[in-house]
Parts: sequence; structure tokens; C-alpha cells
Amino acid sequence: MSVMGKKPANRLSRATSGLLGAAVLAGCAGTVVGFDEQFEDVILEGLTYRVTQVAIAESFPIQIGVTVEVENATASEQSAVFPDGCVVLMRAHANGPTPVWDLATDRACTLALVEVDLVPGEVRRYETGLVSAAEILGDNLPSGEYRMTAYLRPDGQVVELEMGRIRLDQ
Repeated sequence: MSVMGKKPANRLSRATSGLLGAAVLAGCAGTVVGFDEQFEDVILEGLTYRVTQVAIAESFPIQIGVTVEVENATASEQSAVFPDGCVVLMRAHANGPTPVWDLATDRACTLALVEVDLVPGEVRRYETGLVSAAEILGDNLPSGEYRMTAYLRPDGQVVELEMGRIRLDQ
């Protein structure tokens, strides 16, 4: 099963609060800008998944990272199990639903399951770290605008969240 958030939501405070996190995420990578556009949350089996920040380090080539928040907004404890240490990953899409790049193919992840137990109201944040446009485009993809998504794999399902369209150049 794949669940995807598509429609923008009015949560500008998330973008603002995430700018400080972007500076920490980027370190010395260059100027980092937060992405102001916010997207629809996805609720799956009692947990709410949302992109809280898209970090773009304005170096050449640019570097992109994402922070995703997992929240238990229910009145009872909720849990999820992720298949490895890469709790959140990214994909790039050209002109269709099929990704042309997937971070999972380029990133080595610990093989240990990640078990998350959240009490009511608890929030956990996960980030990808920065990934270079050169790594995303590799030798096979042209420079251009790509629709980026973040995705998580709780309990054998896929939750995919919009990150917006981002210009990638070599």
C-alpha cells in the first residue's frame, strides 16, 4: 500500500521553525533556504507523517535534505517498525509517478529494524541529511526541474510525502 500527501496545507509556522534546523543540517555546505510551501499530512494507522522542512543548500551543485515528523495525535500509544536505519528517504520524479532516482539505491543503511513507540502527543523527527544534485542526477539524468518526494516505510507500507519541484543542475 502506498499513501501520498498531495494538497498544500497552511502550516507556515513549520517552515519558519525549520529554518534553524536547516542551518544545522547544512553545516558548512553554503547558504540554506527553507522551503515555505507546506503539504498535506498523511495519517496512517494512528500516526501522522508530515514534511516539516525541505533544506536547500545553495552551493554548486545544490544539496537537498528533508526533515519529516512522525506524530501520535491519538489518545493511545502508537507504534511503527521501519525496515532499516534509513527511516526517511527521498525520490526524484521527472514527468510521471515513477521515480527516476531513489536515495535507497545510493545510501547504505544499517540493517537493524527501527522500532518507534509514541505516547499520545509525542513527536519524532527524522532527516535524510544533504544529498547533492550531482548524486541525484548521476550520469543518466539531465539538469532540470524535478518533483521531489520524501518517503518512509512503516510496517511494510510506503508513506510518500511531497517536497515540491526543485531545479537540479550538474
